Amino acid sequence: MLSTKHLLAIPVFLFVMMAPIAASAQQAPGDKPTRAEDVVPLASSSPVGSLLPDKLGGLSATSGLRQVGSDNLAALVGDKAPFYLEYLVVSAVSRDYGRVRVDVFETHSQRAAFGLFTFNGAANSKNPGDLVGSEGAQFDDQLLFFKGRFFVQISDLTHRSFHGVLAGYDQPIAQALAAKITPGNPAITRPALLDSLPAPAMVANSQRYFLGPESLNSYMAHAREMFDFAGDTEAVAAEYKQTQSADSKTPSEILKIAIVEYHTPQFATDAMARATGYLSSLPENEQQRLILKRVGNYLVEAVNVRDRAMAESLINSVEYPYTVKWLRNPLWPTNDPFRVQKAAQMLVSTFGLLGLILGTVLVVGTVFGTTIFLKRRKRQQQVFSDAGGMLRLDIDQLETAMLGLPPAREE
Repeated sequence: MLSTKHLLAIPVFLFVMMAPIAASAQQAPGDKPTRAEDVVPLASSSPVGSLLPDKLGGLSATSGLRQVGSDNLAALVGDKAPFYLEYLVVSAVSRDYGRVRVDVFETHSQRAAFGLFTFNGAANSKNPGDLVGSEGAQFDDQLLFFKGRFFVQISDLTHRSFHGVLAGYDQPIAQALAAKITPGNPAITRPALLDSLPAPAMVANSQRYFLGPESLNSYMAHAREMFDFAGDTEAVAAEYKQTQSADSKTPSEILKIAIVEYHTPQFATDAMARATGYLSSLPENEQQRLILKRVGNYLVEAVNVRDRAMAESLINSVEYPYTVKWLRNPLWPTNDPFRVQKAAQMLVSTFGLLGLILGTVLVVGTVFGTTIFLKRRKRQQQVFSDAGGMLRLDIDQLETAMLGLPPAREE
């Protein structure tokens, strides 16, 4: 007969067992249980979202915060999304302040932000210079600058001149935004590859920095098909003034020179084979306007060539910076205070290894020899024996002949 305690435990047990069933019954038949990975956050934890508050530089926001990630950059930059992805943009945010639109792009590195700054035509601005941030540039209807890993674009929504419509508003917004951005590493400067571009006849502030074939192709024709950005490949380009012919009265077209750096000779060899293969497939007239040359791990290309002698002289002036640095002169004696201890440890390790090898040989040899000995001994014990007397040799006649005995008499 059950006790009172057992009777009370039965309803508790039934309640515990029925609770999950009741909870699942409350869900709609088509609903799925909520999991942690199914929860969509309302806002990203990226710091770029905090750079555009409700009030910036004395102007109040007139729109909500538009924030996108790397997977939907097209919602903010349209068909330029592939270029921005090559510059390693991880997130972006945009907001309107009256007639001013502010776009902030967060990249993986300072050099990527610098490259995005040059890609947007900052080199061709009317008033380039250090306006705000690390570098800034001002156009008729927009102001660009980058600082640390962030690239900022401040645009006039009416697409009219900044100075004619929003005089006095662009700089306070830019300065207030730049103050919110954490400075980058001062030890990281511009890419050293820019120094390899030929200096003579270069158009001022026309250098650009590229991290992918799509962005380079938007600047130089056929770059997508000719160059593969394998590994950590990077490229720079600049514009050059070509000399005019004697009978020409109009300025000649701009010459563009690009340098693509591959970080291993194998990458450079494969890229050169690909580029020359594609170049040979072009019509003859287009081939005459292109020059391609390999210099070390550099692939140097000139497009829109009018003065071939000038273009070849500029390309021939490009040098691949071979640098070999000794950490120390190997002929100098070492001053390591632990050299005696290291030598002793090396000797102990060497003799210990030799002893281990010798011991292993002795053990293996002993086991092998003992096995062979036991097998041979067992084989000898298995030789045939007539201890049972099953055979009898008839040698009586031979014995009689040898001893000269008379033949036995027959009874």
